[in-house]
Amino acid sequence: MIKIKINSIIFIITLIIGLSNGFFLKNLYPPTETANRLIGTIDSKPLFLTPYIESGQLDKGRRLSEVVGLSGLDLKSYSGFLTVNKTYDSNMFFWFFPALTEKTDVPVLLWLQGGPGGSSLFGLFVENGPIKVSANGTPYMRDSTWNREFAVLYIDNPVGTDVAENLYEALRQFFTLYYEYKGNPFFLTGESYAGKYVPAIGYKIHCMGKEAEKSGINLQGLAIGDGFSDPKHMVDYGDYLYQVGLIDEIQRAHFKEEQRLAIKYIDDGQMMKAAQIFDRLLDGDFDKKSYFYNATGLNFYYNILYDRQPDDFGYYSKFLASAKTRESIHVGNLHFGDDSIRVEEHLLNDMMASVSPWIEKLLDGNYRLMFYSGQLDIIVAAPLTENFLRHLKWKRSNEYRMAKRLIYRVSPNDPSVAGYVRQAGNLYQVIIRNAGHILPYDQPKVALDMITRFVKNESF
Repeated sequence: MIKIKINSIIFIITLIIGLSNGFFLKNLYPPTETANRLIGTIDSKPLFLTPYIESGQLDKGRRLSEVVGLSGLDLKSYSGFLTVNKTYDSNMFFWFFPALTEKTDVPVLLWLQGGPGGSSLFGLFVENGPIKVSANGTPYMRDSTWNREFAVLYIDNPVGTDVAENLYEALRQFFTLYYEYKGNPFFLTGESYAGKYVPAIGYKIHCMGKEAEKSGINLQGLAIGDGFSDPKHMVDYGDYLYQVGLIDEIQRAHFKEEQRLAIKYIDDGQMMKAAQIFDRLLDGDFDKKSYFYNATGLNFYYNILYDRQPDDFGYYSKFLASAKTRESIHVGNLHFGDDSIRVEEHLLNDMMASVSPWIEKLLDGNYRLMFYSGQLDIIVAAPLTENFLRHLKWKRSNEYRMAKRLIYRVSPNDPSVAGYVRQAGNLYQVIIRNAGHILPYDQPKVALDMITRFVKNESF
């Protein structure tokens, strides 16, 4: 069994891992004026579902977890907390959306956010979930929602010292409580730093074998968007930034020098030093202003066309802070807060570690894996992902390196090119045009088409 340790911080209640003002991939889940302030108080307490699961009161637990009272939304969903470690009273918050078709014999998708420490509710409200929120905090339905045909589960993570162990326990309880989905095709999805979480839980499920199947976890594939999976082979920012005109040759030389040093530290196992170089070169979480910022004047590296984050990235925080919403989703008077910097601090030793060995095992285990990139991303640019994929060692490595890249259109007669696809057996590499790091936000219809083709195993 491959040993790759991924540490994280323990939270007593994990809803507080949401909006952050500084972490590994900073400014993605920005703080707003309502991030730490409740709008009204309620009498109800957070809903912990594990006692109902353990006592066999499944129907009662399901009934209590149903989300009701969200005005203007004709939408069935369930939410609550699952206790994943009783010793530390560690709990994970989830929000589950059955397919809009109301069918239960459908694939189930798990979405995990990156960060590390970003809340998966960002993905729900900003990227691919059924709910969007307006500037005044009013919710409305998203057209290109991933639960159109699939059931989608959003879980906030990490929580304890073993990310995969905690997630596996949460999934085991989830499939026990919502038993009609047991054995359905199951897919792990996520973006950014979830490029480590998704392979971690995928490999955990793979290793559990028959026990996972008995729990109803029928893993079929993994889809990772702009994932930071193998830092050693994903730090060549100098050439990329130079080629797109954001830095000159002198600045590129500085990037290259720092990159070489970071790779040396990774090879020597000095991950903390490698992470510090990354921070001062590009991230700027601990050094205040990164070299990237000083060279380009840009403080937003998720889309090459933006110089600041879109305002609507933070609209949902007001919605979550309201008493009505908190009562509906069973979180009581807990804050949706900006504590993610603590997650990064506890993960610094793991930040620059690779999960390639897990990915290679999953590929050789015949699970389908899709790595998708936004053409306009900077922080995990498409060429960086391609370099990492070319260094993977698995049974079809040579086939991938020689695979022909195909043009991808949403429909055959569509004059617009959606992107490009390269496939070798069960490995898919997809690049989507006119999209950045937050790909489903930039290209929602294309992202929905892409994930639908992948889950249904349809050709691009």
